[in-house]
Amino acid sequence: MLDRLVCSPTGPEAGVGVHTSRVLDRSALRQVLSFLFFREASALPAEFAEGSRRAASGEACDAEFVSSGRCILAKVHPVLRPSDHEPIGISIVAIDVTDERAAFNKVEEANRLVADLLADATAKKHSLSRLIESVQQGLLVVDPSGRMKLVNQAAERILGHPRQALIGAKFQDERWWSEDGSGERDAGALLHQAVTQSDLFEAELCVETAAGRAALVADATALRDARDRVEDVVISLRDVTAERHELEVARSNLEFQQQIIGIVGHDLRNPLATITGSISLLRRQATQTPTTVTSLDRIARSAARMARLISDLLDYARTHAPGGMPIILARADLHAICKDSIDECRGAHPSSAIVLETTGDATGSWDADRIEQALTNLITNAIQYGASSTIRVQSIASAPQVVAIKVHNGGAVIPGDVLPELFKAYRRGIRGDTSSHRSGLGLGLFIVAQIAAAHGGRAYAESSANDGTTFTIEIPRAAGKKGP
Repeated sequence: MLDRLVCSPTGPEAGVGVHTSRVLDRSALRQVLSFLFFREASALPAEFAEGSRRAASGEACDAEFVSSGRCILAKVHPVLRPSDHEPIGISIVAIDVTDERAAFNKVEEANRLVADLLADATAKKHSLSRLIESVQQGLLVVDPSGRMKLVNQAAERILGHPRQALIGAKFQDERWWSEDGSGERDAGALLHQAVTQSDLFEAELCVETAAGRAALVADATALRDARDRVEDVVISLRDVTAERHELEVARSNLEFQQQIIGIVGHDLRNPLATITGSISLLRRQATQTPTTVTSLDRIARSAARMARLISDLLDYARTHAPGGMPIILARADLHAICKDSIDECRGAHPSSAIVLETTGDATGSWDADRIEQALTNLITNAIQYGASSTIRVQSIASAPQVVAIKVHNGGAVIPGDVLPELFKAYRRGIRGDTSSHRSGLGLGLFIVAQIAAAHGGRAYAESSANDGTTFTIEIPRAAGKKGP
């Protein structure tokens, strides 16, 4: 095969030189020879025909064309006569560059792909950077030794240092503080746990800043490669200083409240007992005028109301003590408990109509005194808000595992959004106009819910224009001691 031709198409000086140093496609060579010797220009590619024409006129040029699926680069030069440098023929060097062009195209395609990937990665990096900066929590990326590589604005603010000072510094060398001096050790332990464990690790840290000490909740997790080797550790920092302060204030206020309630409840019991005892002695005296009797009755009612307030205060304090409201479980009869409560309420409110309906075997294990207290609170509540309607108490023990007490009364409908609020502490007068009944602390229904919860049950209310208002206590037949 030939790859170099030197020829002179016309004239006595015409000649053809052949140099065989490189393999040329047969079809391409045939086309070249056809053009040179048989003038079949129409059979040649337009690029090569144009290059030959220009070379014949004295201009060197390259022509690249495809023949038989191969890419040919033809370097066409004029052959000049030595004496006057006039063109007397053309020199053609034809090179098969198919593989080179294919490789070049692949390189170009790879370059375009790399450029697209770099552009996409750059765009994602910028998006990630904006996202990281927008996060309110502090975010740090550190290497396995703790050296910080990336810091967002929130982390600058939390740690009290500019980004330039943090990048390259070690996370565990920050101004961590602890009462026992273990601040740096705790920070190092957080990093160590993240590196050695695959799960998210959380710790509470405290850092010293120019603005004071900041309480932080730190989460750390490792970024691992395909071989499960740790490349970096991501640490998030959340400043909980304000939350901790509010929690401490609330805890302090609650402790103070419990102390005050306990002191008031216990210290009022002694003078109240004196008042109650004095009323009993005065009533035994033979010489009593109608005015004296009326006054003693009024004092006795006031003392009874004060006793209920003190009892409610002490029960409220007990619900916030460790273990919640105490109960003493024993075998009891729910129907009998309800009857005792109704008898007490009838004595205290002789003008109120209260009826009892019972169903089923009412034996079980409960704190009878607490259940009676809860029912008495519900009946008293119904008397206050029931608009003088008959109060119907149902003791339902037909189910094998659960018993229920229902107290139904008329009166104003309780809005649906108010019903869940009824059993919260200090919700006095929430059922509407009760200006004539504001004699309590708003703890009665709260205590009902706590007693039900202590028995492993619940208390709830339902109210509608057609059916009136019903308060229900549901408790297991064999109650266990549980908290609210």
